[in-house]
Amino acid sequence: MQESLTLVWHEGVLGERLIDLARDYTDRTGIAVRGRLLPWSEWHSTIAAHFAAAGSEFDLVILDSQSMSEFASQGHVLLLNPYLEESARIQVRDFDPSSLKTYGEYPEGSGEFYALPINQDTMGLVYRKDLFEDEGERAGFRARYGYDLAPPETYSGLRDVAEFFTRPGQDLYGIALYGSEAYDGVTSAFNNVLWSFGGELWQPETRQAEGVINSTANVAALEFFKTLFDCSPPGGRDWYYEEVNEAVHTGRVAMAINWFYFFSAHADPKTSSLADRVGFALLPGQEAADGTLRRHHSVGGQGVSVSRYSPRREAAWAFLEWFMSNEVQWRWAHGGGQTSRVDILNHPDYASATPYNALFPTAMSRVKDYWHLVEYPQLLAAYQRHTHAVVAGEVTPREGLDHVAREHQAILDASRP
Repeated sequence: MQESLTLVWHEGVLGERLIDLARDYTDRTGIAVRGRLLPWSEWHSTIAAHFAAAGSEFDLVILDSQSMSEFASQGHVLLLNPYLEESARIQVRDFDPSSLKTYGEYPEGSGEFYALPINQDTMGLVYRKDLFEDEGERAGFRARYGYDLAPPETYSGLRDVAEFFTRPGQDLYGIALYGSEAYDGVTSAFNNVLWSFGGELWQPETRQAEGVINSTANVAALEFFKTLFDCSPPGGRDWYYEEVNEAVHTGRVAMAINWFYFFSAHADPKTSSLADRVGFALLPGQEAADGTLRRHHSVGGQGVSVSRYSPRREAAWAFLEWFMSNEVQWRWAHGGGQTSRVDILNHPDYASATPYNALFPTAMSRVKDYWHLVEYPQLLAAYQRHTHAVVAGEVTPREGLDHVAREHQAILDASRP
């Protein structure tokens, strides 16, 4: 029987791309690489259940950055420092330091790595160039708002553009974004606004949530965020990535806030009928009291770990050495994956590898993240539930964030060292 490795990730274009690349590895080594590409809503729970049962099916496990604390602290994934120290093919210095810390380090500041960055990610803006560059639309926008139509630099500008292009009679809407309660849907989109409005999720030093996540700044951010859904298609308050992607690919929206992960599909004529008519931009920001523009983006992306329970640990590491090599990572980058190899990121050809790569380093320089805590799943579930309730119109922004603050404080207090 042919030797094989199984990796688990969420479904999507890059998971499929990874399996496609791995066919070359099979041709070279005879070792097959199979993927379990799960719906996003089942991804974390499936891995957690597998680890709880000490299952040996998964050899390579691709995890969100926020899940590293949960699984590394419980000993489910291997410490990779010894492998890196002994490897003749890849070393710590090959990776961008901030990326390696974000996706692989536990505890923070320890220099101990349990994953290698497989795909950096953050959110950006995709927009219809054909609409933004149309002279009639530009004249109409200037007449209505008094300034030129362009990818917005501020959230007030984003709202103006979304409002301008919302035309239900034409089945055209201003914006698509995540409102779903599934996984981290609505909060990953909202966090871009929250941080840009000057808010925070918690106070790490004091483990304080009350008075922080329900601050005045955060309430104002959520009030604004909710209004964006007035410019989205019917049902958009429940949308996640599948619906947002479909709206972009069929031209129903003028703009969408989405992960860079999906930008390769937006630019691919095989998956989008509007591939030649879309442009990409950085997310806007919010003007602070001192006149500066605050721009913060949600960090996404994943690291890849070796399961402690795999009987094929050495073979799994050998695959990672191959995949993280310069040659294969260039192929990964040209296919839409965001590498963390510094020799590629610093190469002049990187910016032109995709239509959006030139934007990516700036976007990643502005990222912030959720809590890197073992309690992350519980904190996220409460945050998702109440933020979605606000977007759905079931409670006010103040009520929703007060609920989040009380539940988060109880979770943090219960696990206080």
